[in-house]
Amino acid sequence: MTASSETAALVSSLARRLDPDDPEQQAGLAWFAARRGDRATAMAAARRAVGHPDAPQAARRTIELLAADRDEGFLLPHPQPTPTVGHRSGTSPLAAAVAAHREGAPAVAEACYQAAAAVPDLAAAALNGMAVLHAQRGESDAADATWGRLDLVSDPLARHNAILAWWLRGDRLRAVALLESPPPDTAALHHLAGWLHADSGDLRVAHEALLSALAIEPDMARAQFALGVVAERQGDQSAALEATRRALLLSPWFQPLVWLVSPKPGEVVELPADGATGQGTTGGIALLRLGRALLEHGNVAEALAMFDQALLQNPAAPAALFHRGVVLAKLRRYAEALADWDAVGRADPEGPLGSMSRLHARSARELSALFSGR
Repeated sequence: MTASSETAALVSSLARRLDPDDPEQQAGLAWFAARRGDRATAMAAARRAVGHPDAPQAARRTIELLAADRDEGFLLPHPQPTPTVGHRSGTSPLAAAVAAHREGAPAVAEACYQAAAAVPDLAAAALNGMAVLHAQRGESDAADATWGRLDLVSDPLARHNAILAWWLRGDRLRAVALLESPPPDTAALHHLAGWLHADSGDLRVAHEALLSALAIEPDMARAQFALGVVAERQGDQSAALEATRRALLLSPWFQPLVWLVSPKPGEVVELPADGATGQGTTGGIALLRLGRALLEHGNVAEALAMFDQALLQNPAAPAALFHRGVVLAKLRRYAEALADWDAVGRADPEGPLGSMSRLHARSARELSALFSGR
């Protein structure tokens, strides 16, 4: 069977598995088929999706792109050879599942994970990805049942994900039991242990766990950021700023908690883990304090990154919005600063931050007019 015919067979198989009356599934099928170059199936699925009153916007976008003969919105591999179904090539059912999972097409991801679970050497990774999908949907029993089919002690990715899922749903004792028996032996597990212990207030053990993660993987930006957060909560401002700066050199962005899935043996893909257990877990308050400290030391760009990180945790946090506005104004990005301060004014109209935001906004408008020559 040629690559083209195998791809057509995979798309056809997915089309049979998915519910023709489910607009989300049909929108996912349209996206998947378009990525594989099967425009006829993609257009048909997109049309079925937009026929529903609650059609997702993605389906309408698919029709627009296909009608205009554009493919950049699908990240199509064309004109390269299309991927094959079998796991012999670079794109297997498992790789297709992870790609769909990352792109937010859960129906397609689920169908591909199911197909990959039937391939012996892909089954463990496919079941782990399927369990993550269930966890993200809030299907706790299904997630646990799927992870239960795996050996969590010997599968570091599945073990990490199961611990994270239990912790996020509030079952900390179960998460710690799996984390500590046996002790963590990968950077990702040590990093997760750091957050778990920091969340319970055991900052010394959290600090040691994060150092262990960095001993295994020195360039792990998430662990460096977490180390900064823990050091700040320990009251060691100097160490906190040092760790934060090292993290920023590695990456200006990070997600404190991630799911780990594998598109092929030996390769790991990170998916953002939403629904963290609060500011204490992901360090929103500590990130805000680090941003203030960096701003006081004149490190404007680094301070901006810290406030952006804090707003990733809580996009409506008034204090983070206020301070980001201050940094943006210093960078003469007045329109963006005004947008942040206006948001603070709406969230805290009578409070001190709201009052300060209005004062800053008035000055920023005057400076903006001055620099624009008006």
